[in-house]
Amino acid sequence: MNWDDLRILLALIRSGSLTRASIMLGIDQSTVGRRLSALEAALGATLFLRSKSGLIPTEVGEKLIADAMEIERRAERIFQTAVSPVREPAGELRILGDHWVLEHLAEHFLPRLAQMYPKLTVFLLSGCPTAASWSAATISLWFEDPPQMGEFSIKIADVPFALYVPAERDPAALGWVSMRDTSGARRAPARYLEKIKQRDEPVSFVGNDPRLLLAAIRQGLGKGLLPVALADAEHALQRLKGGSVEIERALHLHVHPDTVQFPRVQTVIRELRESAEDLFGRGSKAQDRLETLRRRRRNECAA
Repeated sequence: MNWDDLRILLALIRSGSLTRASIMLGIDQSTVGRRLSALEAALGATLFLRSKSGLIPTEVGEKLIADAMEIERRAERIFQTAVSPVREPAGELRILGDHWVLEHLAEHFLPRLAQMYPKLTVFLLSGCPTAASWSAATISLWFEDPPQMGEFSIKIADVPFALYVPAERDPAALGWVSMRDTSGARRAPARYLEKIKQRDEPVSFVGNDPRLLLAAIRQGLGKGLLPVALADAEHALQRLKGGSVEIERALHLHVHPDTVQFPRVQTVIRELRESAEDLFGRGSKAQDRLETLRRRRRNECAA
């Protein structure tokens, strides 16, 4: 067995399929399948079960994956010492989360981070919390979902959500837009909508990301629940119910204890904890930023 075998193993668990693993590694899918079969034959054990939803590690596979991750973490420590002996954050760090959360970070958080730490590379991966990261330098940002694979959780912000309608439209004349998460979990926005929606009110649009819902509301397809950090910046929308916040969802950061000591992991965690309330919550900086966005977009429309 060599390190390339373990890299294929880790790529398979991180991606969930032969096709995605081949893309991640930059090799043919047939090569990935052949190397996996050869590894299983050499070990005399099945490492993955094939299912409609993807590859599922067996008990033996999970143990081997855990060992491979430990080897990767050790290699990571060697790399970090070599490239940055003064513990300046360097190398790649993955951030997993909902698409709208990562897009919000890319727009309002990552530019400053890149300026402060030029040796740091951030890899954003939107997806589902049930797809474990299995990575030496990964943090995750989720709402109701529990930590995965031995990670621990840190609450970083209460994210307010409110009801929105297209500006100058009669809410009673519109149906609803609804959030439906593909993981199958009944999330807080869906539960809230079930609570307030009248039986005879139609749901005219369903999406799995708040930005999709925002676009649908902006185009007059309905009214719905949106993150305040996104919707308040849209001059084409207005809040219902006197502008009140309807629910708050706790945004948690998940990280594995074996990797939390890496300088780049510690750095990004610290920066996120310091910025999260202003990025997603009700901090004064967030209100200033939203007002700036409103003015900018009004000027763009006037031009």
